[in-house]
Amino acid sequence: MSIITISRGSLSASAMLAAKVSERLGWPVVTREDVLGAAGKYGIKDTGLGELSFIEKSPGFLDKMGDRKKQYLVCFQTALFDFALKGNFIYNGHLAQFLLREVPSVVSILLTAPDEFRISSVMKESGKSREEAVSHIRLTDERRQKWSHFLYGVNWRDPTYYDLVFNIERISVDLAADILAGIASRKEFKSGKEAQQVVSNLRLASIAKVTLQQSPRTRGSGVEVEADSASGLLTVKGNCPRVGAKMWENDIRTVLSKVEGVKTIKVDKNVVGYYE
Repeated sequence: MSIITISRGSLSASAMLAAKVSERLGWPVVTREDVLGAAGKYGIKDTGLGELSFIEKSPGFLDKMGDRKKQYLVCFQTALFDFALKGNFIYNGHLAQFLLREVPSVVSILLTAPDEFRISSVMKESGKSREEAVSHIRLTDERRQKWSHFLYGVNWRDPTYYDLVFNIERISVDLAADILAGIASRKEFKSGKEAQQVVSNLRLASIAKVTLQQSPRTRGSGVEVEADSASGLLTVKGNCPRVGAKMWENDIRTVLSKVEGVKTIKVDKNVVGYYE
């Protein structure tokens, strides 16, 4: 199981690159819309964030409140793990590497280009005037940055968040696809059963987090969950209230006991004076 993630500004070249890499490797292309659809069973629609497109709208004040962002991210991440367990794939979206950072054999790509190249590309692709193209690029970049900061607290343009950055004014999409296909063929990028086990563990832990977020009894508990899918062990770590600590632990155990594949639940807790 290996993954290539592709991020870009306002260019359509990412879809072209994903398609060409897919042709060379025989890997499926997965988009944000695909992941949102797969995350439906985990309750991502309840957050209301999946229906928003950063191209159309920036996150508002209410989007930043409560646990909606946390729930959205864990649902989206769980669906990504589902795709990973199916095998190799190319993700054409935005910043998925942050949700896949614990997964072995992930290469993250950023496509970029000078402003004049981007403006000309938008004019050619959409038929917009130069003024309209400049306005479109500026608005898209602004909203993309707001969403990136909202979800991950990062500047998506920072090259340190990527393994490779391609300037497609100088490196063609075909050449970039050849480079990525070459990387994918190297033994350092291939993964085996150990990687599958890592993803299986991450998926089980992620489903546990989704379940905790969905239950009124445990929503907002803020715990971390580790999983061993082979043995069915969940290890829950986090702070509990000094008053009602036993009830807090019982609620967590009750909710997580319903997760498929879970056989044992271990709760490692630190007691803090929430209600003092």
